[in-house]
Amino acid sequence: MATVEKKEASQVTHLSATIDMIEKDVEKESLTGVAGAISKWITTLDKHEDLKAISGTLEKLKEAIADKDGKLIVKLMTSAGEQTNKAAEMAEGDEANKIKMLAKCLLAAAKAISKFA
Repeated sequence: MATVEKKEASQVTHLSATIDMIEKDVEKESLTGVAGAISKWITTLDKHEDLKAISGTLEKLKEAIADKDGKLIVKLMTSAGEQTNKAAEMAEGDEANKIKMLAKCLLAAAKAISKFA
């Protein structure tokens, strides 16, 4: 049981760190460091069959960031936010709240990025 609790705590910490990073990058109008975080999320999500759609969207987002395709970045961040919001409905407790916050953050970031993309 302690292992499950540690895993859940680790996931909540990972969610919190991602949310903080997105908020800071949006404030700075920068996507520096986002690719590394996206890679970590892809690895995490690939372990869950029901979350592979989000993983696929994040793969495309990573490519769009590398290509500096602003319009595609906005589109994919919006899609990732919407998919993440749906995934939050399957989660429970603090993890569900963090996933909802991540979805909201992705959607807000997409909106903010659209202003300078």
